[in-house]
Order: sequence, then C-alpha cells, then structure tokens
Amino acid sequence: MDLTPEAADMLCHMMLAQAQECVFEKAAADRKSPALLARLSKQVSSYYDDCSRLLTSAPLTSHFDKSWVAHAGVKSMLYDVEAIVQSSAALAAADPLAGVAQEIARLKAAQIVLARARKDAKATSKELQENVAAKESQVAQRLAKAERENATVYLQRVPAEADLPPIAPASLVKPVAPADLEAVDDEVRNLFSSVIPDASAKALSRYTEMVDIVIRKATEALDAASDEARLRLREWDLPEALQALEAGSVAALPDAVRSELEDVERSGGLKHLQEVAQQVKEVRRVAVEELQAVARDLANEEADDEQLRAHHGSRWNRAPSSQLTRGLRDRVAGYQSNLAVAGESDSRLERRLAGESAAFAALGIEAAAAEMPRLQAPMLSVDNMGPAAAVTTLRTALEGLDTLSAQRASLEEGLKERKQRDNVLPKLLAAPRDAEALFREEIKKYDDLVDEVDANVAKQGQLLAAIRPALATYKADYGYEDWKRACNSAAAGIRQQCARFKELQDNLAEGLRFYMSLQEAIAQLRQHVGDHILTRRMQRDEMVEELRRVAESQRLSNQMSTMQLGPQPPPPPPSQQHQGSQGQYPSGPYHQQYPSSNPYTGQQTQQQQGYQQGGGPAGPYPSFGPLSSNPPPSQGGGYSAPTPPSDWQSQGPQQQQQYNTYGGGSGAPSTQQQQDQPPPSYGNPMQGTGGHVQNLGTYLSDVFRK
Repeated sequence: MDLTPEAADMLCHMMLAQAQECVFEKAAADRKSPALLARLSKQVSSYYDDCSRLLTSAPLTSHFDKSWVAHAGVKSMLYDVEAIVQSSAALAAADPLAGVAQEIARLKAAQIVLARARKDAKATSKELQENVAAKESQVAQRLAKAERENATVYLQRVPAEADLPPIAPASLVKPVAPADLEAVDDEVRNLFSSVIPDASAKALSRYTEMVDIVIRKATEALDAASDEARLRLREWDLPEALQALEAGSVAALPDAVRSELEDVERSGGLKHLQEVAQQVKEVRRVAVEELQAVARDLANEEADDEQLRAHHGSRWNRAPSSQLTRGLRDRVAGYQSNLAVAGESDSRLERRLAGESAAFAALGIEAAAAEMPRLQAPMLSVDNMGPAAAVTTLRTALEGLDTLSAQRASLEEGLKERKQRDNVLPKLLAAPRDAEALFREEIKKYDDLVDEVDANVAKQGQLLAAIRPALATYKADYGYEDWKRACNSAAAGIRQQCARFKELQDNLAEGLRFYMSLQEAIAQLRQHVGDHILTRRMQRDEMVEELRRVAESQRLSNQMSTMQLGPQPPPPPPSQQHQGSQGQYPSGPYHQQYPSSNPYTGQQTQQQQGYQQGGGPAGPYPSFGPLSSNPPPSQGGGYSAPTPPSDWQSQGPQQQQQYNTYGGGSGAPSTQQQQDQPPPSYGNPMQGTGGHVQNLGTYLSDVFRK
C-alpha cells in the first residue's frame, strides 16, 4: 500500500493517541488528581476517534482491514469511559452532597458507552475484550455503591448527563517535524526511488483500481441476484406453497397466527397459566392467614382488657381497647372486603382456566398446523401441464436456486482470495514502459470468476422464468387461493384462542400483583398492631402492679388497725379480786413493758403499800379483804359511791378515783357494784385507753399509701 497523505494523517493520529495514552498511564501511576486524569483520558479518546474516522473514509476504507477500525473505535470508547469515571470521582470529591448524584449520572452514561464498546470489541483482540469486561465490572460496582449511598444517605436528585459540564480534553503531545529534515540533499530525499520508481508506483495504483472495479461489479451482480430471488420467492409464497402439500406443515398457518403462537409457546402455554394460578392461590392463602392473625391478636388484646376491667371494676381506668383499635379494625375489615372481592375474581378465573384448558393446550404451532385445512390435489388437470409436473418443476427450480445461492457465496470468497494473491509489482518493475498491456493481460486472471458470476445470474433468471408458469398452474389446479381463504378462516378461531389466552394471562398476572401488594400492606398493618399490643401490655402490667401495691398497702393497714398484741383473759371471780389486787396487778405486764410511760404507776404503788399496812384500797377499784363478805359501813355522810359511767374504762385513773370517792372521798362501793364492775385488764397493757392502737394503725396506713 502506498503511503498516501490520508494514510500518513491516519498514522500520525494513531501515534499521537498512543503517546497521549502513555502520558495518561504515567499520570495515573503518579496518582494525579481525578480531574487531570479525566482531561488526559478525554484527549486519548479524541485522538483514537480521529483515527477511526480516517480509517472509515475514502480511500483508506478499502485498504485497511476492519480490525483496525474496530480497534481504534473500541480504544476511543474505553478512554472516553475512563474520562467519565475520573470526572465522576472528581465531582464526588468536590461536593460530597450533590456530587454523588452527579457521579451516578456520569456512571450511567459510561455504561451506555461500554455497551457499544462490548459490541464492537468482538472484532478485536481477546486482550481488548477483557479490558472492556473489566471496565464494565468496575463501573457497575462504583454505580451500585453510589446509588446505595444516595438512596440511604444523601437522597439527591440525579441530574441528566447532558446537564453536567463537559469534560475538556488536555493534550500534552504534538507532532514535531525533525529539525534537519529540510537540510537533507536530493539523494537522501529520493532514497526509495530506486526501489519502486514513482512511475511504477502510480501504475500499480492504477492496476489496483482496475481490480477493485472488476471485483465490485461481480459482487454487486451477485448481491442483486440474491435480492431478486428472495423478493420473488416471497411474492410467490415459495417454498411455503409447496410445503402446504405436507401433512401438518406450518406453511398453512398465516404469518400473524404463527407469530402469536410463537409468543404463546415462549410464555410457557397452559403450564405457565396453571403455575401462575397456583402462585395466586398460595399468595392469597398467606394473605388470608396473616390478616386472620392480625384480627385474632386484636380480639385477644380486647378480651384481655375487658376481663381485667370486669375484675377490677372502676379501678381499671385506662381507655378501652375497643375505642383505641377502631381504626385498625376498620383497616382489617377493609382488607377482608378486598379479599372477598378478589376471591370472587379468582374463582371466575379458575373456572375459566379449567373450562379452556383443552383449548389452551392446543395452542402450539405443530398442533395448530395439524388442525389447518390440507391442500388437496385435483382430480383433473385444466391445462397441458399436470399438477404433478407443476409440483416437480417447482421443486426442481427451488433446489436449483438453493444451489446457486451457495455458489454465489463461494464466488465472493474466491474473488477476495484471488485479489490477495495478485502481485504484479515484479512484472511491472521488469517492464515499466508497457504497463497498460501488462495490466490488460493480468486482469484476465479474473475472467473465469466473472464468467461464473454471469452464468450464475443467468441461470437464476432462467429458473425464475420457469417457476412463474409452473406456479400459476400449481395454484390453479390445487385451488391455492381457496385453500388460503380456508386457512385464514380456520386461523380466526386460533387467534381468538390466543387472545383469550393472553387476556387470562394478564388477569392472572394482575391478581398476582394485587396479592403481593396486599401482602405488603398487611405486613405493615401487622407491625402497627404488634406495636399497639406491646404498648398496651406494658400499660396493663404497670396498672396491675400498681393495683397490687395499693391492695397490699390496704391489707396491711386493716391488719394493723385490728391487731391484738396479746390474748384477753376472762374476768376473775369476786373471791379472787383481793388476791389479784394484791399479787397480780403490781406484777402485771403493764409494769414490765411500760414502767415509765404510765403516769399512775407511782400512785398505784402507794395505794398498794398503804393497803398492806392496813390503809385504804390499793387501786381504783375498792377491795373488801379476803375474809369479809359484807361491805363496810359508809363513811362521810352515809352515801355510797355512785356507779361510774359506761365509758369509765376509757377514762384515766383520776376520773375513776373520783367516782370511787364520791360523797366522802374514802367510801367503798356496794357489793353489787363490785360484782357489776369489770375487773382491770391483766393481759393487754394498751387496753386502758384504746387510743394507742388506733393512732398507730392510722399512722401505718398513711405510710403505706405514700
């Protein structure tokens, strides 16, 4: 290939791209900033893009292999993606809040570029394909991380990639001409003129153009023949018209019906509908069970609240559960109503699926083709060519067309291979003055291939010309048009079945989506009910504990108010009063437990001592001695002591002594009075006044309440 100005320009851009690529790799190894790396990478992409553009433009497009174009294009897209990734990192570092959304926009744009690069990389080296795959993995990981952070932390709106500032390229390389290039002499400048003379180079270029013209014309003729055969066969319904003679042939199915049946088969057919119906049933069962569990939890909590309210009465003063859970119970009732309506729809769909299962099972290409009308041979022929002869002619012609199509493919490969082996440069250098004659002679090596191409095209024309009358006879004898109308009529029922299949499929899919969304709503409701029940249980436990403390405090208060510190002894007989007054009273527990708290202890002791010496009585009650049975005579006026009032026991000793000494101060009561009066208490030192126990119980009750 001559080094034309276009080729030199392309190679210059290729060298610049590689040099800029080295600069980028050096900057990346030195850990430069992402913003700088983005600009350097953008320039690498620009150089490779220029190189790819030059390779796809004339005259280089016919001289370079397609792998060059694919290599330059993929390298351009890879470094464009690298620039986008580095720019996204720079944006995220510059603004931690809004930078994440901008990073997401950049990375999504990078994924679009990588998708094109993956497609074009199939024509490149394995190493470049691995680079594309590695870059896709890197971008996907960074995008997933950025989207997760934005969804959980930043919550920023992702802008469009076109709204972001463009990445400005930065070129750190440039082409430089050698300083001494203009100073060389003519001999150095024409260094290669002796190898390939300039005239020979120009003549060789002329021969190359001649070969390209021959090959291009032959290729165009082959392509035109292929297109013509394909269009004619499509117009004549071939080979489907002949395939209709075979039993169960799919040629009997119209194209639209065949497409719909293929969609049904891809979806899974009847088995798919049954699986979806089973999924709907299972999801509905789970939703019903969860909703019943929610209703049961609410009912149990309400019953527990009512039981405690009946047990404690007015002391159970918290709000009733029936009032607090009204909104939750309304939601449960609403979901139950939705389930009831959905259940009716499910029942209708189940009945419809069961009723049309047989029809849906037959929705297949083979099964539908078996049900289509069959093309039958006529009894008599209407022209000179018989039906069998027409069928034979058509089949032979179709086989010939298939053979010609295979030959055309081999002819194209033969033309390319012969061009690659064609090298007339040695002959051109040997006879430089007669180049045109050499070219005319050398170009003849392509004549055999050109003749084969012409023969192929002519043979195809003959076959197409033979097909036309044979096809007309075939369609007329076999009633092809009537058969097609019958097939279209039969296909109408199949299309209706396909429409019902898709309708039922959509309904089942809609039911599945409904139950899935209802399950999510019930799950949220169950969470709310669980929180409510947990809160109510905590309140219940606190109130039960508070009522228990109050009841315990009341019980202790009542117990202390009625508590007796010792048993009450029976009253002694009258004959033992004197003995008790002498021996038991001074040594009773009252003097042992409370010797310093009784203000009357000294007085009683003096009275007891005086009695032992023959003096007056020893206590507040008069004593008659152990041997006397009659009361002594009254003193001080002859009046006996009056009967003390009924509450004399609650009065102090001084008041009791006043009643005993009434009328003279030292008179003794009568015997009847002595017998009616109760004796002093011996076993309960606190019964004298009765106020100590009552005051203590009140005090303890107040303490427990606090």
